[in-house]
Amino acid sequence: MTAKSSPEESEPLAPPPGLPASAVEAWREIVVANDFAGNVDRAALEAFCTLMARLREARQRVEDEGMVVKDPRGRVVPHPALAVERQTAEQIRAWGDRFAPLVKPARKRGYMADATAASIANAPHLAQRKYAGPVAAVKTLAWMIDEAQREGMEALQKAMATTVPTYLKACADLQITPASVPAKAVGAAGGGETKAPASKVTDMQERARSRRAAG
Repeated sequence: MTAKSSPEESEPLAPPPGLPASAVEAWREIVVANDFAGNVDRAALEAFCTLMARLREARQRVEDEGMVVKDPRGRVVPHPALAVERQTAEQIRAWGDRFAPLVKPARKRGYMADATAASIANAPHLAQRKYAGPVAAVKTLAWMIDEAQREGMEALQKAMATTVPTYLKACADLQITPASVPAKAVGAAGGGETKAPASKVTDMQERARSRRAAG
């Protein structure tokens, strides 16, 4: 019978034991929104998540009980949680963008990117964590080829000379079928003469498939 793994073993960057539930929620949100790759100051992250939890609790108290409350003498005064909220927000701002979510630029969809993503999705072995970096790299190369097609002839010529060969090699290393460079892109890169560039691309693709089969 297989022993059950502990949360620390099954979850990357698991929150430390004893962290309050509200801080655990903040911890997981930050880990998901960033790519720490295991390299993070856990004590600092714990302190930051505790501040986040305190800020949220103060805001919730104000929302539930109102901006003003009565003190022991019956006088109407600002809710004490407002001061906690203000002080905690200042402490969080002092951390700057250390634990701010990564902002990933939106990418336009294109034939090469979509076809490459489909090839990756159909390769079960790439689900392993160790392939995350190479997979991201080959997706970026495919996106760069799509962008070159959108930019015009000069960009396509450069892509055919550098990006396409690198893309095909990356596909071979990952043992996936590379997307075929669209004929219009090959023609534009070749100044309208499609035969030589097309045969060059086909040859590179065949070599990539051969390397994959041999591996």
